[in-house]
Amino acid sequence: MPSPRLKASALALVLLASPLVSAALAPAVLAQEVPVTAESRRALTLTVYNQNLGLVSESRRVDLPAGESLLAIEDVPRQLQPETVLLGAPGLRIIEQSLAADLLTPQRLLEASLGQTVQLIRVHPETGEDIVEEARVLSLAGGMVLQLGDRIEISPPGRIAFTGLPAGLRSEPALLARVFPGQAGPSDLQIDYLTGGLSWRADYVARLNSASDRLDLQALVTLTNATDSNFEGATLRLVAGEVNQAAPAPRPVLGAMAMQEADVARMAPAPEMSKAMAAADRYVYALQRPVTLRRGETKQIPLMSARNVKVVREYRFEGVVNGHPGLEEIGPLNAALILELENDPDLGLGAPLPAGIVRVYGPAQGASGGGEDATLFLGADGIDHTPEGEKARLGLGEAFDVTARAKRTVYERLSQRSYESGQQVTVKNAKDEPVEVVLAGQMPQGWRMLEQSAEHEQESANHLIWRLTVPAGGEAELTYRIRVSN
Repeated sequence: MPSPRLKASALALVLLASPLVSAALAPAVLAQEVPVTAESRRALTLTVYNQNLGLVSESRRVDLPAGESLLAIEDVPRQLQPETVLLGAPGLRIIEQSLAADLLTPQRLLEASLGQTVQLIRVHPETGEDIVEEARVLSLAGGMVLQLGDRIEISPPGRIAFTGLPAGLRSEPALLARVFPGQAGPSDLQIDYLTGGLSWRADYVARLNSASDRLDLQALVTLTNATDSNFEGATLRLVAGEVNQAAPAPRPVLGAMAMQEADVARMAPAPEMSKAMAAADRYVYALQRPVTLRRGETKQIPLMSARNVKVVREYRFEGVVNGHPGLEEIGPLNAALILELENDPDLGLGAPLPAGIVRVYGPAQGASGGGEDATLFLGADGIDHTPEGEKARLGLGEAFDVTARAKRTVYERLSQRSYESGQQVTVKNAKDEPVEVVLAGQMPQGWRMLEQSAEHEQESANHLIWRLTVPAGGEAELTYRIRVSN
């Protein structure tokens, strides 16, 4: 019975076990190849950046033969950037190095066999025995073309077998280095390189107290290994901030401690993490315990935690104040609910915070129905890298019970280039406690304040804010009038 005709990409490939190697494999080079596998690794440090970049620094034990040899450093990621590799050992001289990324696949095995002789194995339709014929691969364009004796066949049925592995094909990527040793014998080979596929981010979880003036903060690191390599028992360092990759990235050198011992008591690291360290205008977070990060794995590790951090709750209306003509009425609008925390050791923090998402939870008194306070998700917002002494502001959404509306009280054209304008802004508070609100708005160029019912502050040249205290279950008003001259 006839067998179906097989396409080249669908042929089952059989690599026959044989100690013989084709003469095309350059036996002199292979005889001197020294495999350097992950089993010989003595130390490993991963320095991971926020931007899909990692610095791998490792030491592997290698037995160097006398004379020139070819080191095949295996178990390296396919995303390795070969131009960034640094190799070093006492007295070692590098002749050349390259990344062998031409990996063994059925298609590459066939392509490497063009013009070579392979074996075509077919099954006898009656006896079921294998029939082996030698065939020469003539072409793979649009299908396989084989020469079997004095005939040419296109995509013949059967399976292809190879008696040897073509030179240059490997099942996994390898870093190849042709070297002269300083002296023959065992030596520690230091390997440093940059690779893509490694990244990290910070995620924060915060619990707000019932008074909304203190919170407990926990930072988690989410590590992602998108490479095809396993990193076993690595010392981990996380670099906050981006580095310019147009030039070779420097190897991080850890500098002075960024926090004093008193600060550590306020923001105690989680058991697995050390303190943040300053390094070349960035911050490096070092893990105290070894980490295993397997290929394709994403894992979370505690970074640091802080308790009883002081926060300021702000009810803010942005845009309800508007000195430009044209809008007669604005609102009603709900206040934006913002939490502001200052990265200050006296307020419970005092450690550099990497950029990340902060998710805030808080109590909802009586919402559980069982007499105990339930937990509610209050909102989430991102923070930038926040060094000590700076503030982080978290927008949690809108406040249901605090609203404002504004109406134009005056608009008078004085000339083609000047006018006077005024508003009345009314803020209502349906809560059972007084609140302070911030009314913010943009003024036109060339403005001058003529009158106002409360003193304003300037956040910028044309951006003003007013702070009003609104009683429980009551309301408060702001009125102002400006003159604009252009």
